[in-house]
Amino acid sequence: MRAGRLKTKRYKTGGGRIGRVFLLILGIVLGAGAAALWQSGGIPLPAGGVSLPPYPTLTPEQSIREERTVALPGRAWYALQVGSFESEAEARTAAESFRSRGAAGYILKSGAYRVLAAAYTTRADAQTVQTQLREQHGVETLITEIIQPEVALRLTGQQAQLTALADAWDAIDQLAGHLSELSQRLDRREADSAQGLAALQSERETLDALKARLDTLFGKASLPAVREVSALLSDLSAALQSAQSVPGAIRLGAGIKHAHLLCVCRMAAYAAALAEK
Repeated sequence: MRAGRLKTKRYKTGGGRIGRVFLLILGIVLGAGAAALWQSGGIPLPAGGVSLPPYPTLTPEQSIREERTVALPGRAWYALQVGSFESEAEARTAAESFRSRGAAGYILKSGAYRVLAAAYTTRADAQTVQTQLREQHGVETLITEIIQPEVALRLTGQQAQLTALADAWDAIDQLAGHLSELSQRLDRREADSAQGLAALQSERETLDALKARLDTLFGKASLPAVREVSALLSDLSAALQSAQSVPGAIRLGAGIKHAHLLCVCRMAAYAAALAEK
């Protein structure tokens, strides 16, 4: 393939359990008569949705009920796919091989088991790395688009609860950008391993604080949908911890790329679930 030519393929992220859980989230947190809107038009949601139930130990100020619009911004990421397998075992073997060379080795189940190396904010950035992998390492890749549609939600509930949920989603969205930037800085040697580890620790502390806040505001016996948001924060924190725990700059870079793709794919799957009628 000549330099500059793109191999491009587009996949839907697997909805599966994540998609069903997100629809459950909407059914629980959307107030009666609420609607979900996104760029291509309106998608009506079932009437008579249930508001977030109050949590009794909140202060009067925290307990104020309100209606608020929370936006999940649209995103497009361009991931490099290094392999596609019918067997999960084969995909895991290939993923580990690429991970030892600094790639994410992230497995995306979308029909087949697709092994992704990294994701980029622009097609041009993905194309540059694609060319480098082909010419310098003999690795052929496809560019896979991961699309997160823009969605705006009108939610009703206690003020503190709505703020906590909105802050959690905002932090996850920002984390994707932070990890992308950090990964590229490490690849260009504009940051060293010590700086990378410090950045991951800071991000972990933010995620852990947000999870603790959700647990406090909703209680241990919170709704399954709220627990799922908390679980996502935990999964991302665990991915960052895993990246911190492996020795060597190459493995650190691979761990950051893996955490980034986890963040990107999970967010895209949640947002895409809103398009299901």
